[in-house]
Amino acid sequence: MTDRDDKRTGELTDVALNALFAEAREETALPSGDLMARVLADAEEVMAQREAEEAARLAAMRPKQRHPVMEAIIATLGGWRAVAGLATAGVAGLAIGLGAPTTVTALATGSYVSDSALGIETSDGGYEIDDLMPSFYDLVTEG
Repeated sequence: MTDRDDKRTGELTDVALNALFAEAREETALPSGDLMARVLADAEEVMAQREAEEAARLAAMRPKQRHPVMEAIIATLGGWRAVAGLATAGVAGLAIGLGAPTTVTALATGSYVSDSALGIETSDGGYEIDDLMPSFYDLVTEG
């Protein structure tokens, strides 16, 4: 039942197949000169395009022109780390100076709390700019 010899009437024999395979091994198919020229031209175009893209990427990564006076100031201060430390200390000092406890309390509650030791008077919301900003006397109270 699995034998199919009756259906193989038009097939090649093993000897004929071996002869065909040997003939195929002997032939070497080379592409035409025109095809090779077109492939090489395309390859050179792609290489030139990639080189241009790489050059543009490297040019974009290159640092821009800097101001020489600013570079001298930063170098005098000790570099970018020192400048960052100075900026942080300045912002912290400004926050501490502007956020004195009495002013923060007054702003948080919406009205002044009467405290005779600090010399703060009760107000109904008519703030002046001097009332909201701390002064030297707020920091040196005795008690």
